[in-house]
Amino acid sequence: MRPVRNRLTLLATALVTGALAIAAVVLVLVIHHVLLHVADTSTAARAKSIADVVRDDGIEGVESSLLMPTRNVDIVQVIDEQGLVQVTNGPAGSRPLATPAAPGSQEVIDGGRPTPSSPEYRATVVGIATPNDGTVTIVVGASERDINWLVLVVGLMCCIVFPLIVIGMAVLTYYFVGRALEPVEQIRRQVDDISGGELDRRVPVPTTGDEIATLATTMNAMLDRIDTARTQQMRFVNDASHELNAPLTTLVGLLDLASSKKQVIDTETVDTVMMPEALRLQGMVADLLLLARADEHGVPLRVADVDLDEIVSAEVTRLEALGRHRIGAHIVAARVRGDREKLARALRNIADNAARHTQDRLDFEMSVSDDRTRVTVTVADNGAGIPDVDKPRVLQRFVRLDTTRNRSSGGSGLGLAIVDEIIRAHHGKVVIADTPGGGATIGFTLPMTPWEP
Repeated sequence: MRPVRNRLTLLATALVTGALAIAAVVLVLVIHHVLLHVADTSTAARAKSIADVVRDDGIEGVESSLLMPTRNVDIVQVIDEQGLVQVTNGPAGSRPLATPAAPGSQEVIDGGRPTPSSPEYRATVVGIATPNDGTVTIVVGASERDINWLVLVVGLMCCIVFPLIVIGMAVLTYYFVGRALEPVEQIRRQVDDISGGELDRRVPVPTTGDEIATLATTMNAMLDRIDTARTQQMRFVNDASHELNAPLTTLVGLLDLASSKKQVIDTETVDTVMMPEALRLQGMVADLLLLARADEHGVPLRVADVDLDEIVSAEVTRLEALGRHRIGAHIVAARVRGDREKLARALRNIADNAARHTQDRLDFEMSVSDDRTRVTVTVADNGAGIPDVDKPRVLQRFVRLDTTRNRSSGGSGLGLAIVDEIIRAHHGKVVIADTPGGGATIGFTLPMTPWEP
């Protein structure tokens, strides 16, 4: 495994090396082109000056000042029609550098040599017609050795300086990348320590305000969620164990007593104690399985058109048949898309919860929004009500606000949690409010427009 620091340094070094290599080639080519252009300009200007004199005064009119070598002029020749050098500025120009040119022509030759052993020249060649000397050719050249030497020096400087730049850049990149990634290493060490179980600790957030700070903030938020989920899981396991232990203790105790005394358990004990405890245990296991599936994949639904008013009417009829409380109902026609069985279960859980807390009356209320897009069903009791501080808690699992209620007469604390899962799976919302005059009103709101589960 190669650390990010090394990979970034290698990548930056490779990119800079490639860029500098291209820059060096371009620089050498540009300098060579500029030097050639300067030489051509200088030789062309000198050739024109000499041509003006020769055109008017002939070869004899060429003064020594026009033959003087300069930085960009090394050789000057005036050649007659037979190709013989008539005027030159030194022994090196005794042999013609170019062949005679036609009158009025001008060209640039590259790599010209008066003799095989002489250096190469880049020269401007001009043909001139004179009144007395016929056609003459003026050749003005600059030594290419000086040009090539300067280009070579620039190339060597690039080969020396640019590698030093690359090395310096690599060192600086390695250093500054390490500084930039230091908060990441601190986060890694902290997370490694946290993985041991100390979920209350958080990673340090740098003050840079960059992506690393955002990463640290995001990781702290994730740790918050993990800590909350772990706490909820531990509480859920403890509560579930406690709830399941009560009926199991009763059943095991009776069976152990019958086994130790070698007596058959009588029918009354089975009907009044063992069967209710077994059914209670079965119900809690079913509720736990539903909640576990909801946590993993959501509540499974068999979606179809459902007449919600029929579900409410059936629940009202059931409670009236029990005869334990006075029942009031206001039912309106409303059709929704959903799972009939799950919606009936949600309403029954709400009704049973209200029945356990009311004094003597339950009121069912249905209402449809003005635009007929949502329907609300509520069940109101006239019991002690729910304090505002506890309203958000009643939908949590194993929450029972009445701590004095015994477990046989009270619920398991899963009923309203199941209601919340079912209603949210139907894209609805659980409603918790106070009943006018005292008590609690609990229900749900569902969309009446078609939706996809």
